[in-house]
Amino acid sequence: MIILNRIGNNAHDICLDYCKRLLTEVSTPLIGAEFGIAYGGGVESIGKIWRDRGTIYGFDTFEGHPKHLSSDLESLEATCMDGWYDQFSRDKLSYEYQRSELDRQGLDNVILKKGLVNKNSCKDIPYLNYVLLDLDILEPMKEGYESVKNKIVKDGYLFFHDVIPDHLPKLNDWFFGEVMVSGLWEIIGQWEDNYLVGVKRIC
Repeated sequence: MIILNRIGNNAHDICLDYCKRLLTEVSTPLIGAEFGIAYGGGVESIGKIWRDRGTIYGFDTFEGHPKHLSSDLESLEATCMDGWYDQFSRDKLSYEYQRSELDRQGLDNVILKKGLVNKNSCKDIPYLNYVLLDLDILEPMKEGYESVKNKIVKDGYLFFHDVIPDHLPKLNDWFFGEVMVSGLWEIIGQWEDNYLVGVKRIC
């Protein structure tokens, strides 16, 4: 399965490193979630390293980027996935394809959730040790954040893709103007070349 965040900017390997750290940092069963999984390779790889230790959820439309949710259909947040679809096609985006690939590998600890993200997306998940928000468009990012912010345990990790300066300014403004002023998080890394910012829950 394809990992766009490895091909495009190698953000995936940073996230995967923290998922590996959790294997020794946490003794209880691990639970994680990635929002905006595209071709599914990210949750596939986490499922493999957490096979006997935890569950990873993957949230996506499984039909393509919901650009209609952007306030500007010509903006980068709305069009940023178009080039990937030209390169890899849409065939392997589907829920059915990804589920069959995961089942073929026996990865029943990877759970796929189909549909638009909303503030109740994680209501049935008891807690979260790891989350990646990679939804590109401001409104879905806000909804995804609302769904996870009170689920992430103390010392749990939350990663935001595309919130770096001069890339998607709306996301950058929201992250520093709303998320970080909450007092819930401590920044653990800002990897501008990888379009990634990571935080840890501190209270």
